[in-house]
Amino acid sequence: MLTLFAHGRWLGGLLLVSLLTACGGSGYIPIQDLAVSSKGTSSLVLHYKPKTPKLYTVKGGDTLFAIAWRYGWDYKALAKLNKIPAPYTIYVGQTIAFNAASATQVKPVVVKRSKPASSASTASTTTASAVKPQPSKQVSKAVKPYKGSSSLRWQWPLKGGIVQKFSGKSETSKGVDIAAKPGSSVLAAAKGQIVYAGNGIQGYGNLLIIKHNDTYLSAYAYNSRLLVGEGDVVQLGQVIAQSGKGPQLDGRLHFEIRKDGKPVNPQSYLP
Repeated sequence: MLTLFAHGRWLGGLLLVSLLTACGGSGYIPIQDLAVSSKGTSSLVLHYKPKTPKLYTVKGGDTLFAIAWRYGWDYKALAKLNKIPAPYTIYVGQTIAFNAASATQVKPVVVKRSKPASSASTASTTTASAVKPQPSKQVSKAVKPYKGSSSLRWQWPLKGGIVQKFSGKSETSKGVDIAAKPGSSVLAAAKGQIVYAGNGIQGYGNLLIIKHNDTYLSAYAYNSRLLVGEGDVVQLGQVIAQSGKGPQLDGRLHFEIRKDGKPVNPQSYLP
């Protein structure tokens, strides 16, 4: 006969397998830990805001905007600390510092560029600021700097009931969750430029981040399909993605607005 604890662990493992199987075509990347307590009960633990490191090494698919978003930073402050000029191009293996003391440990990288065909077949080098010496494979797409309008017009990214409200005190509720049938059209909530399109930020699944101006960013998570790419300028109401499933395995869109890197209540801005 199974003990209560062993039975709980068995159920937890079965539920975890079911979750992973169910998420196969949902567009959501499973990031849940199924925690089993000593009482045999289980609960989903979501990881949305990891501990901020002193130094971060850039990986494939990263952008400076995404790195700042992941750790709750204003991208402008992070760029200034690391002496990265607009349009904030970064490189695989580059080291990003999160405090002044760590920034002093970071050395410049030598970015190798091939000379034009008409020149000798040698490589010239230029120095990119605040990065560690390493092979200089560019990771973020070089895009034109985007300023945007100081006066923004907002709209809802899709129609649906609010299934999770914003909470300034919660680490996992930095936006609103909107009920939506998977595959629903997700609209740009305001005009702006796509500064991140991918699934590299834990807890967000397929994610788009839009820069509207130097103050405001918005994010659209749990998508099943992304229809725009980094550098694209999108208009108010333009279809940018198709919605998917959230960690609860129901159809929903997670939507956030950040002002100078800090989450704000979207319902204070949306009509």
